[in-house]
Amino acid sequence: MKETKPSEMPLLSVIMAAYNAEQFISSAIQSVLDQTYSNWELIIVNDGSKDKTESKIFEFKDSRIRYFSQTNSGVSAARNLALKNMKGECFCMLDADDLLPQNSLKSRLDKMLSVPEAEFVDGTVIVKNSTLEKELKKYHFSYNGDPTRSLVRLDGNCFFGPSWMIRIMPEKTYLFDENITHGEELMLYISISNGALYTSVDEPVLIYRKSKNSAMSNLKGLETGYKKILFHVRKMENVSDADKRYMKFRIIRIMFLSYLRRLDFWNAATVFFRISGQ
Repeated sequence: MKETKPSEMPLLSVIMAAYNAEQFISSAIQSVLDQTYSNWELIIVNDGSKDKTESKIFEFKDSRIRYFSQTNSGVSAARNLALKNMKGECFCMLDADDLLPQNSLKSRLDKMLSVPEAEFVDGTVIVKNSTLEKELKKYHFSYNGDPTRSLVRLDGNCFFGPSWMIRIMPEKTYLFDENITHGEELMLYISISNGALYTSVDEPVLIYRKSKNSAMSNLKGLETGYKKILFHVRKMENVSDADKRYMKFRIIRIMFLSYLRRLDFWNAATVFFRISGQ
């Protein structure tokens, strides 16, 4: 692909919500500054942090960094504040404890420019331990097409979490459900995916830091999020009844095995009745 002229470089918005992130946020911000693609804005929303998150942010003096703060309202509310203020033609998310590999923005944007009908571009996700010293897992997504059915069926072919670059379409609304504390990215993707094209690149686009704050550390919160997503999907006319039933089955299985690994036998034994009642 020929080199893009500066005047033709689309503005990319990187969305970052931060809560008590003083330990890792400097590394996250630096990973954006180190990108091989330079026409970006980083919108950071401080979600009522009580530590030194704000002072860590203020150590960076780059005009492309835009800072907002709010009283503690949750990650979805923080991301929504960023989404309402973004100026880019595309956006992606970066949690305050994760990193973008140096070519993350450029590789995804190049794919989006070469496939004009693509609305979502994903890539390889590398999961590391909390110190980033050990690689735990690597996810590569080769799916190509409308991602709706794959998302609903929870088959893992096109979804890890905050790794999509999303082309902003004028007829769509990009907002997170602020009543969900777990599974919020899945809910957003399902709500905007119908009829759109998902594709991916081979390169790493996200380094995900696995920590005690991950979704699997709060299984009740995850279960509640899944139930709300299932309730939403059941009202979708473009999803077949068979896929809705399969989603319910997959959620029950995921939660049953998750509780079982924690030796939480009561919740493992009763999750079927809680999910089936939705």
